[in-house]
Amino acid sequence: MAEGAAVPAGKCQGGGNGASNGAGIWEGNGAGNGEGNREGNGAGIWEGNEGVGTGAGNGMGNEAGNGDGKRASIWEGNGAGNREGNGAGNGHTSVPRVTHATWQEPGTGQRTDGQDPARPGRPGTPCAAEPLTINPGPFPAAQPCSPAAPAPAPAMAAVGTSGGTGHPPSLVNPGSRHAPLSPLQSLLERAAAIEEELAQGEDKPFTEVICCHSGDAVAAGHQPLAFLRQVAAICAYPELLGAECMPADAKRRAGRILRHLQGGSPGAYNLEYVTDTVAEKVARYLEQRDGGIPSDPRCIVPCGGTAPAVVVSMARGPVAPVAPVHRGPSSHGASSWQDMVSLVVDEAAEQPTGVLVPVPGPPLHGAAAGLAGAVAVPYPLAEEQGWDVAGEAVRRVLRQARERCHPKVLCVVNPGDPTGHVLSQQSMEDIIRLVAEENLLLLADEVLQDNVATPGRPFLSFKRVLWEMGAPLTSTVQLVSFYSLSKGVGGGGFRAGFFELVNIDPSVLKCFYTWGMSVYPPILGQVMLDAAMEPPLPNEPSYPAFEEHRQGLRRDLAHNARLVQEVLGRAPGIRCRPVHGGARAFPRIQLPPRALRRARALGLEPDAFFCQKLLEATGIVVAPGSEFGQAEGTHHVGLSLLLPAERLERALLALARFHAAFLRDFS
Repeated sequence: MAEGAAVPAGKCQGGGNGASNGAGIWEGNGAGNGEGNREGNGAGIWEGNEGVGTGAGNGMGNEAGNGDGKRASIWEGNGAGNREGNGAGNGHTSVPRVTHATWQEPGTGQRTDGQDPARPGRPGTPCAAEPLTINPGPFPAAQPCSPAAPAPAPAMAAVGTSGGTGHPPSLVNPGSRHAPLSPLQSLLERAAAIEEELAQGEDKPFTEVICCHSGDAVAAGHQPLAFLRQVAAICAYPELLGAECMPADAKRRAGRILRHLQGGSPGAYNLEYVTDTVAEKVARYLEQRDGGIPSDPRCIVPCGGTAPAVVVSMARGPVAPVAPVHRGPSSHGASSWQDMVSLVVDEAAEQPTGVLVPVPGPPLHGAAAGLAGAVAVPYPLAEEQGWDVAGEAVRRVLRQARERCHPKVLCVVNPGDPTGHVLSQQSMEDIIRLVAEENLLLLADEVLQDNVATPGRPFLSFKRVLWEMGAPLTSTVQLVSFYSLSKGVGGGGFRAGFFELVNIDPSVLKCFYTWGMSVYPPILGQVMLDAAMEPPLPNEPSYPAFEEHRQGLRRDLAHNARLVQEVLGRAPGIRCRPVHGGARAFPRIQLPPRALRRARALGLEPDAFFCQKLLEATGIVVAPGSEFGQAEGTHHVGLSLLLPAERLERALLALARFHAAFLRDFS
């Protein structure tokens, strides 16, 4: 394109002269060509929560330019379908995340005052509170930049090129390209390398690597329940129905399941089995768990594991009668999360959707929200109050967040991960009142409910507490709760779980099959979920081993929770809140100022720097607290409670000794 030429309708271009006019800008809405990503001397335009800025400078055009803005990689408006890309100039972006669009007037290449000509009023002032509504669809009809001037067809570039620039425009979701690297990942890669070095005979001050970070029970040495594996094995290979090694009750259960499977095999898609048979078993299990509170199988969505997920777009007020719907199951947890967050996100809205996530908390919550186009809004847990959810802190975060997004969802993790807390009934009631007052969907991540370490703090489901609070809350608060076979009796590799919708408009259920949002979950995992929801009876041969396995896991968790308190409680500079449930402890560690300066010089989080040193000196892998988030100025490590007690005690003693030496070395 010649310098100074008008931009045809349908293309959006920013200013800049150089090797590529309009450096770093993608043509959109069908053009398929990218003119950017080449050196250019021009003004980079970016926009975000903190403001809009431009900055001139030379650079490769692959990140944001210099200036006052806080965001890179701007997406064009929802209707136009254009994306501006990767900023021009030389500089850095503090948070590479999109908030809302920059509109450019067709035919001029000039940015206007931010108003979309086709949709007046966007972007504008923050919107007022409004009912939660369903996204009109994942694929809204494309709108041209100007209704009166459709874009001419651009010249075709060679397949796989960017119109001669040498850099093809990326088709990858920018949320994934800019996702932050996990502080834990580099530790795990180094641990694998150290294991290779030990195997080759290299001399180390230790003889083995002890991974003390994971919430994976099977990886830590706890095998899934034998009964579940036996039923799944028979369903996968029905000839085992005649095997003497299989108990009679496992054969009977597998025989009943095989009659529900299409073709008598888990190799078929088995949609009806998952959405009808398994959902019915789940509903009966939940009624028993919650003391008889009704559960409708039509509001159960089986899925392949339940990393946190959010469904918004619900009707306010009492739930309409649920008509039978033929719905498809969701896929594995991360996909379920993104699928459902996409129901929250309205790309045409003035502000992005906000999802409140706990800090510390599972890192997937915020990352998946970003991939789905929402904004993760962290809220702090109160460490001094045993990692409780402090209502006033949540309200303060909400007030601040509404200046830059539209918060619609509050995510609560109970039992806590990595904090190991279990919420009291009073705390849960306070949370329910908060979401009712603020018109938020409550996402209850309850996947660790089987891992309760102390009888004095039992697990209660949010559904049960909501029911017991009575009208009007019982029929108005919108809730999605989650269960996973991975964290308790099953095993993460089998990918099985479900979520239940409470006070949710039944039309939302149709989204799980109308839009084809996810692939089906693994059927063998659903077979195991089926068996877990209807465990062996006391008079059946598998019952003693089944109960011993479940109770044994809880005894081990309780013992290891006490062990963490005993060993680390004697270590100067380390403090750990009591653990009541979950799979991890989250002790706070003191780090001296000299260590903080050294970590900053290396470009590391201070706790990641500590964990690196710990690994090299002791062979112990713990998760940096920055993996889960933490309050400013505090430092933690995540410790698994699932290791055998002897290995955990060795790891804890080595951690305490190393921390004392670390304090001396950096004092």
